Amino acid sequence: MALKSATATADAISSDYNLITAVLTDARLKARLAAMPADEKTVVLSGKETSSELAHPAWKEWDPEGFHSDRETPPSAEMDTIALPPATPPPLDCMDSGFVPKRGVAMIGGGKVCDADYRLVGELGAGGTGIVYQAHQRAVDREVAIKVLRKNLSQDAASRDRFLTEARVIGGLDHPNVIALHEVCVDQDGGLFYSMKRIDGTSWDQQIKEKSLSENVQTLMRVADAIRYAHSRGLIHRDIKPENVMLGRFGEVLLADWGLAISHNPKQSADEIDHTIGGTPAYMAPELATGDHRHVSFATDVYLLGATLFQILTGYPPHHGETLLECIQAAAKNKIRPTSVQGELMDIARIALATDPSDRYPTVDLFVLALNQQREHEESARLVKRAQGHLKSANASNHYESFRLADALIMEALEVWPENRRARDIGKELNLEFARAATDQGDLDLAISLYDSAGHGDSEAAARTRRLRDQRNANVERESHYSTLFTHSPDAGLLIRMSSSRVVEANQTFRDLMGYAEEEIVGKLMTELNLWVCPQRRDELIAELELNRRIDNFEGQLRHRDGHPIDVLISGRVTKLVGETMLISTIRDISLRKQAENDLRRSRRRLKDLQALAGLATWSYDVLSNQVTWSDEVFQLAGRSPSEGVPTRTEYIEMLHPKDRRKMKDAIEAAVVNGAAYEIQIRLRNASGNYRHLLVRGQPIFDDEGKTIEIYGVLIPQSNKTTC
Repeated sequence: MALKSATATADAISSDYNLITAVLTDARLKARLAAMPADEKTVVLSGKETSSELAHPAWKEWDPEGFHSDRETPPSAEMDTIALPPATPPPLDCMDSGFVPKRGVAMIGGGKVCDADYRLVGELGAGGTGIVYQAHQRAVDREVAIKVLRKNLSQDAASRDRFLTEARVIGGLDHPNVIALHEVCVDQDGGLFYSMKRIDGTSWDQQIKEKSLSENVQTLMRVADAIRYAHSRGLIHRDIKPENVMLGRFGEVLLADWGLAISHNPKQSADEIDHTIGGTPAYMAPELATGDHRHVSFATDVYLLGATLFQILTGYPPHHGETLLECIQAAAKNKIRPTSVQGELMDIARIALATDPSDRYPTVDLFVLALNQQREHEESARLVKRAQGHLKSANASNHYESFRLADALIMEALEVWPENRRARDIGKELNLEFARAATDQGDLDLAISLYDSAGHGDSEAAARTRRLRDQRNANVERESHYSTLFTHSPDAGLLIRMSSSRVVEANQTFRDLMGYAEEEIVGKLMTELNLWVCPQRRDELIAELELNRRIDNFEGQLRHRDGHPIDVLISGRVTKLVGETMLISTIRDISLRKQAENDLRRSRRRLKDLQALAGLATWSYDVLSNQVTWSDEVFQLAGRSPSEGVPTRTEYIEMLHPKDRRKMKDAIEAAVVNGAAYEIQIRLRNASGNYRHLLVRGQPIFDDEGKTIEIYGVLIPQSNKTTC
């Protein structure tokens, strides 16, 4: 609902004039509202010298002769307003005299269409003071929406002045989230109306339940952008709710119904203040329900944004009552409906819904900042959840890969939100689990460092691990090269004497992998076996072992006994066994993985070749190296010489129109973090400084773990149009 008053008299200006007082002291109004069920529609309360008038969109037009102050029975629902009419009609001396153009309007079911500038098609909605129709504007052959001042108000000068003020407010706002006004006119019967852009879509309240939480919060932030703009122009909307937000088929989000907007100036005198009592009882701030104009400020719109967020989270607005009267009383007392919904978004909503305006977010900017921070916190929480998933499946059999992935995710979560206590707690738990697994595997030095990282360096578990390490170091010289762990390891293994490069032992897994019998390999020189497909890789492995006395996950190719190559991953340690320097190495067969990688590279190469033949402008972005690649066609579209080289990601973002940079950054971030493909419109600056309109499509490419490693896509010119 929404409530609005005309220019108030001295009585209306007093602090005693408010919605609650007006309702409770007028038996007729009280009875009428007590008989109506609570709803979310717009009503208008006007205070005049000799009357108070209440309008509701569900009530039909009021007959001034049919209802007077001495009427004892409650009025019927056939009336558009409940009022005490003035003794004599006010003169029609209003602000539209002499400058509002006249336009012919063909009403539904009547009028000559050929003589009309606007032809009404059908009703789109109704409010307390006006009705919105879909119409056809003949002059420019387009569909528009027009808002018409109700007939019962068309002869009231104050109502006409307020209607024109509303039109001026909308006409003076130039923002992508504010509906555009075309013109304000008077029809052949003297009725006021204004035409607006017709949005192909529906109001937000009709879609809010079907949309996801993320989509609804994003819509709310775009509404907040419109309110931030209005506040910069000194305007307070006072009627923010999903019903007043239009959602277009093509992603438009437009805040409408600025009929209650007022100018905010704390230095105004009492005579200058617009004493309209405005708001929607189901959503309204307490200062709107009480009509306390001293406290109506930008914080009032913050409250309404919080009320809308409350509805997004719970499915219903914050105020309720069995009747419309009870709903208004709940709003005046700021009685919030109970809910079991909890979380950071609800915390944000409750701050915005504070009774005292000084306890709310001081500005819409800070409200939006809180929502943005919540999104970062939510992303951090998602990363922690992914880390927990890896932690549950983590073990030592995959060379701690799950532990390392979980640790990387925790680090990323803390980078997004450094104060994420849950991430820090899971990080400690991760290090302890990792330390226990490392201890079980005999990686005692690693285990001790992990205990230290978790802050458990002085724990009994860490002390026990140190004792195991000391005992191992004391016994290493006595360990037999017939190590059970080595012999029965699930990975292929070799034990090589470093002084002679002879094979001391090869476990069964190695013999099965390479196709050798034990006598064919044990005691042989490595050079005799000729295992390496590429001798240079063998030399690189030996050089690293001599330098570091260890090697991890070294990729290479070994030759099977029958001659075919096998892709392997080698890890090794140089240690002392029975007084001799030995190399203990493990070898994993990664042929299937390499084959899949090669197949993927060939497929992508073929795709790029086909796209080049088709003349498509293709590009790719390597997430790990931060490297951008362009085809020749992209250079042509960008007006950039290949001799200048491909721009970096940062340089590429700078080439976009300033209004498109955040959109592109968000799309790339979503593709990297969430694996989301995208298709967006951008404007790319060429060498002459003009912008080319392009459609960019991006498709993420994932590794075996589902992590985005590359984004690949095309640029499609939308037209030859360029802008400065």
